[in-house]
Formats: sequence, structure tokens, C-alpha cells
Amino acid sequence: MVSAQVTIVNKSGLHARPASVFVKETLKYKSSITIKMGDKSYNGKSILGVLGACVKCGATFELICDGPDEKEALEGMSALVASGLGE
Repeated sequence: MVSAQVTIVNKSGLHARPASVFVKETLKYKSSITIKMGDKSYNGKSILGVLGACVKCGATFELICDGPDEKEALEGMSALVASGLGE
């Protein structure tokens, strides 16, 4: 298991469009991907999980990847979030 703190930089946070981009990217990896906000965890491979996290602009969360390609998943997902999720 590997993890990193990431910050949402796009103005609208993880609303429907960027959440869809996030989930689509997670499906490239075999590892499980989890968004942890405070004491709650959300399935990063589920659009409902990502939207349920209610991540706003400027929010920081822990991105946790666990599985056979966890390092690649963490690097790829962290870079995607840092890029603004296409916005």
C-alpha cells in the first residue's frame, strides 16, 4: 500500500465531469484506489464514491493505492489531480 496527500486545484472541485475523468483513469490500474477525507474513505473507482467524497477546490485528501501496480497508480492519479483533471 502506498499513499500521498493530494490537493484539488480545479475551481469546481470533484463535480461530475472531473469525477468522471478521475474514475476513468483509475480503471487503467489493477490496484484499489481510495480517497480518504478525515476519517471517511471512498472508493476511487466508483463515480458515486468519488462524488460522495464532496471534494471542493483547495481540499487536500489522502490518495491510497493498494495492489500489484500501486506505485504506478499513485503516480498517475497524483499527476492527474495536479493537472486539474482536464479543466
